[in-house]
Amino acid sequence: MRVLAVSRYARKVKRHAALVPLSHDHHDALVAARRLRRGADGAEPAVAAADFLGFFAAETVRHFREEEELLFPQVVDRDEARELVVVALLDHQRLHALAAELTALLAAGEVNAAVMRALGEGLEAHIRLEERRLFPMIERLLANETLNVLALVRDEEERSPGQGSGPIWGAASEDLNATLLSWNAGRGTPEHVNAERDVLIVVLAGSVTVRTDEGAHRLCVGETTIIDKGQRRQITAGREGARYLSVHRRRQPLQIKSARRLGRV
Repeated sequence: MRVLAVSRYARKVKRHAALVPLSHDHHDALVAARRLRRGADGAEPAVAAADFLGFFAAETVRHFREEEELLFPQVVDRDEARELVVVALLDHQRLHALAAELTALLAAGEVNAAVMRALGEGLEAHIRLEERRLFPMIERLLANETLNVLALVRDEEERSPGQGSGPIWGAASEDLNATLLSWNAGRGTPEHVNAERDVLIVVLAGSVTVRTDEGAHRLCVGETTIIDKGQRRQITAGREGARYLSVHRRRQPLQIKSARRLGRV
């Protein structure tokens, strides 16, 4: 009943487009958490635990990373939001620790129903915090333009290959993000400000017009440019369309640090 109640709540609340994919993730995670809690007292708890851990590794870890790298840094300096962001980050760390504990138990051939219930209940509570308090606050604090740019950046960093205009491939290491984008003629990224990272653009097919604060210039196959951080930018494909590679340093996730690591006693 709890999952159904939250799902109905989510359908009634109109989320900004930048947050809709994260809210969809929340719905899927609620379903997975409910199954884990039921599985803790079921006939095959090890199967339920393994199924949840597969979901956690494939979906929840990615979801946490997106929040920590893209969303939370936008509001953590706002006095009104800082406390909730810190709570959410601590939730992430607790859930990672519980998932690691459950993984170790399964590897040892053991199942602990209390750990399963704690993980399921903890994930549900975390999602309720974000959906009912943190996300509405973020929508209120951030301008519509900022939220639109967040939606664009999220799309540019999508890892799954696809077809058509937009990101079609992506890869990342601890230091770098690389995204391959393909646009039909006249299509491209909307104007926005890249405030955090210099970006390298390498044209692989067709041509693009790159507009920044310094003016507009055309790039053809094999040509490159670096867009400095802080520049307003827009990239538009030429008459034959375009395919280009966008490379930048990976954004570091927002993390909780100890007072000693922050340099305080």
